[in-house]
Amino acid sequence: MMNAIKGLMKIKLKYCVLYAVLALVTIALVINFTLFNHTGSSNSKYLSVGDTAPNYAFQLENGTYSSVNSYYGKPLLLWFVATWCSSCAQGNEVLASNLGFFEQHGVKIVELEQYDNLGSPGSSISEFISNYGENNTYVQGGVAGYNMTVAYNTPPTFQIDIYYLISPSGKILYAGEGLSGGITALENVITNYGL
Repeated sequence: MMNAIKGLMKIKLKYCVLYAVLALVTIALVINFTLFNHTGSSNSKYLSVGDTAPNYAFQLENGTYSSVNSYYGKPLLLWFVATWCSSCAQGNEVLASNLGFFEQHGVKIVELEQYDNLGSPGSSISEFISNYGENNTYVQGGVAGYNMTVAYNTPPTFQIDIYYLISPSGKILYAGEGLSGGITALENVITNYGL
C-alpha cells in the first residue's frame, strides 16, 4: 500500500513539473509575440508599404532633436545603419554619387545610427557619413533610440542596412535592405510616384 502511494506521488510530481514547463513555454511565447511581432506580421522584416510611418524623435548629429513627423510635406528617405557595417559604408558612397537625383526630386535623406550601434563599436554617425559620403551635407545624420530602432527594424533578426521611402503625407511607399544594391530600384520608385 505504501509503495502504491509513493508511486502515485511520483506520477503527480512528474505531471506538476510537466505543467510548470508548459506554463513557462506558453508565457515565453506570449511575451515573444507581443514584444517582437508588434507590426502584426510575424513573417515580415519590414513595416508594410501603405502603413503610416511611426513617429519617433531622434537626435541629429548636431545635438538637436527632430522627428519623423517633422518631415511631413516632403518625401523622406529614412535609412537605418550601423557605423561598423561595410554595406552601409558602400551605401554612403553610392548615395554620394546619386545625390543630384534625390535633390532634384526633393527627397530629404536622414541616415540614422541604430540604437547602441546594434551592439558593436563604430565611428560616430557624422564621421561615418563624412568618411564614406564624400563630405556631403545633404544627408542628415542622427541616432535612433531603442524604441525607434525596434519599430522600424522588426526583431528578432535586426537588419543592419534597412531603409524606407516615406511619402509627403507620412505613408511608407517602399522598404528595402542594402541601399548600395537597391539604389536603382529606389530611384525607379521615386520616379514612378512622381516625387
